[in-house]
Amino acid sequence: MLLEALVATTCIVGQTGCNQASAAYYQSNKQLQEAVKNAEEIGQRLIKGHEYIVYTLTPVYAIAVGKPAVFKLHKNLNLNIDPKGNALALQWNY
Repeated sequence: MLLEALVATTCIVGQTGCNQASAAYYQSNKQLQEAVKNAEEIGQRLIKGHEYIVYTLTPVYAIAVGKPAVFKLHKNLNLNIDPKGNALALQWNY
């Protein structure tokens, strides 16, 4: 518990070393590594075969919270939406 508080304090205060402290904590905590591995496996099972959900719902969520979003319409064609800037654009990449 003390180690977690030390890592959290380092990151909250904004001192340099937050990345190193959290990486060291992750490396030293086998239980956390196992939890992350399990969460990643569950995520992969949920998404496998349904990747379109991620590509669709992520931009919808971004728009809902007022952030710019990009919808991939085709290989080289994107629809860009910026709710705060009141912008809508088609982007063709060649």
